[in-house]
Amino acid sequence: MTEQISPPAGGGLDIEIRKKKRWPWILGAVVVVAAIVFGIVYSQVSNRDKAFGTTLDVATWSTDIAAENLLQYIATDIAPDHGITINPVQIDNLIEINRAVDAGNVAGNFFEHQPFLNDAVAANGFELTLAAPTFTWDQATYSDRYRSWDQLPRGATIALRDDPAGQAIALLDLAQAGQITLKPGKDTVAGLPQLGDIATNPKNYQFVQVPIGQLARSLADVDAVVVHISDVYAAGLTEDQILARHPAPKGSEGGLVVSTKHLDDPNVVKLIDTFKDPRIAQFLQTTDNKLIRDTLGPIS
Repeated sequence: MTEQISPPAGGGLDIEIRKKKRWPWILGAVVVVAAIVFGIVYSQVSNRDKAFGTTLDVATWSTDIAAENLLQYIATDIAPDHGITINPVQIDNLIEINRAVDAGNVAGNFFEHQPFLNDAVAANGFELTLAAPTFTWDQATYSDRYRSWDQLPRGATIALRDDPAGQAIALLDLAQAGQITLKPGKDTVAGLPQLGDIATNPKNYQFVQVPIGQLARSLADVDAVVVHISDVYAAGLTEDQILARHPAPKGSEGGLVVSTKHLDDPNVVKLIDTFKDPRIAQFLQTTDNKLIRDTLGPIS
């Protein structure tokens, strides 16, 4: 069974309280609108044919703070040795962050894996390349009620991301854990399995599809959530809530995405070489940064 989870309706504050509390909502709205406008401005002005200088903007998605922290390390400790300066920027829109790269207004982005990029290219006609796979996302199943697969009961409700790429990786995690099996040809990232591709479901789990930004909040309403740890880390989910960890499926590595049209740009070549530097993998293995250590891993 699948269904869609929607956020609950708002409460009934009286008029006087609404007036007193109005300014935080206005401030929050201004911040959100500013972030969205920032992304749109980056994508609206096209610099497709303009060469990049030695200072290059690289965008992260504003909620992926682990990738943002890793990008900051690369900018500070790796990029200068390759003769470039990386300027990290945030774009709070999953379409506009790719559009900005396609338009040549940022040199690259650093937030997605190949399945997600494939969806973006197919939907929007972008000419983008995952030029330097750099890290893997740690995966986990979270639960507030159960501590092992054996405890998770028959008919348990499990939440997954509602986008095709995120859903595929969650299903591969469940298959790797022996909780479901997938149809032939659908048991790899390239197969992009969806809920209709489940071959067997021995414990009759009930699946719900949830937008990425609501997954952490949905945990209170379901028995388990399968997700990238970095997707819910900023929302406050903790190691104590993890029922099981999963290895990242092969083909789901994250890294630097650039415009295909700029692959031969000399400074973009330097940027790509920067993200291929072996010191990044060493840093991922040895860093004391708890945020990165708990959510990202090196590519083996």
